Amino acid sequence: MRCLVVGGTGFLGGAIADALVASGHSTTILSRGQTVRDTKPGVGVVRADRYGDLSAISGRDFDWVFDTCAFSPDAVERLLNVLGDGIGRYVMISSISAYGTFSAPGLNEETPVPDATADDLAIVAGLAPDKRGSAIAYGASYGPLKRACEITAEQMLGPRATALRAGLLVGAGDYSDRLTWWVRRLDQAHGDRARVPAPAPPERPVQIIDVRDVARFALRCAADNLGGIWNVTGEPQPLAGLLDAISDVSGSSAEVIWVVEEAIATAGIEPWVDIPLMAPSDPEFRYFLQVSTAKALSAGLECRPIRETLSPLLMWDRERRNVALGVGLTPQQEILLIG
Repeated sequence: MRCLVVGGTGFLGGAIADALVASGHSTTILSRGQTVRDTKPGVGVVRADRYGDLSAISGRDFDWVFDTCAFSPDAVERLLNVLGDGIGRYVMISSISAYGTFSAPGLNEETPVPDATADDLAIVAGLAPDKRGSAIAYGASYGPLKRACEITAEQMLGPRATALRAGLLVGAGDYSDRLTWWVRRLDQAHGDRARVPAPAPPERPVQIIDVRDVARFALRCAADNLGGIWNVTGEPQPLAGLLDAISDVSGSSAEVIWVVEEAIATAGIEPWVDIPLMAPSDPEFRYFLQVSTAKALSAGLECRPIRETLSPLLMWDRERRNVALGVGLTPQQEILLIG
């Protein structure tokens, strides 16, 4: 098939491009050129900004289009208008953030989801073009705008549109650093840093998925004509089990100290940013990392064992220890928690 990957030098876009090439598909990536990534031999590269001049892809025929960086409905509309009506399958990467609130367990594709409001669309209108390619720029409007993207794609393509509500993507090359921080911290847990604080209880659920597994399911959706909306993430697992697996893979002898939430809050330490993979304790985030993936699993979603994710992630991070991570506890914050 003739395939286009929008954002093909990014974390997920790169994984999709690699999977397409490995499957023998003709692959072109569309990139602004701001992210550096080695591409496989034979992959075509088009330098263009989806928020600017897209004439470079006008008139070109693609059977499958994978859109990894759609953050607003007008961006979807512009892209699809330029590509024309010859697309056989459009797979857009949405997000579980589209649900907005996680106060109930097992959210699934039938759960009502809020659409973008006028205020959300005003956020889009107020962003400079060079900021629109960053998910962070949309703040709290990110989720509702993803839902608006889903609606636009469905309105324009009908059953040829697929939306993957992806969960927390992890693996080598992950720019979010959320799992990477735990891997690095446990790998370096020796001497006076052998004790590592973690948010109690040990059975706290964590829901992550290897980026390569999302890429593989995206291809399955295209090949099997799977339209509509799909939650795509891993099965919830206890944080203690994840940390044990990291210790095993890295050979770490870290002593994990479980700290109750009250002590974390008293110390002024923020979940998710200061303590990666710890969902906020607010009621609307209670089941944030426990969405249902039953639909995708029944259609062939496969998630590799966690150690197959951790090993390459560890090797990748050991080669870049000079790179500071954007999240995680500082040594001073750890002292506040465990002395």
